[in-house]
Amino acid sequence: MRTALRLVALGMALVGVVFWLFGGPHLGWTKTSVAVTKVDPVTELEYVEWQKNFVPGVDFLGGVLGLAGVVFAASWFARANEDVKQSIQNS
Repeated sequence: MRTALRLVALGMALVGVVFWLFGGPHLGWTKTSVAVTKVDPVTELEYVEWQKNFVPGVDFLGGVLGLAGVVFAASWFARANEDVKQSIQNS
């Protein structure tokens, strides 16, 4: 059980970091919309248009790593595998 929890924690941390890196690593807070500058074809003036786009920030990364840390800490309180205990006692 301990090993499984530790592997789950490692997997959560890796998936979170990879998602943050490939989602556009943003060093600010998570954004759900992004400003896109466009040019009006008639007046040729620039204006800002907001488009819905999820950009994970450091709060997302911290949350995922914190949750992985909680799962890893829970592995210390889980029981060791009974087969391992019996093999240690028999030695």
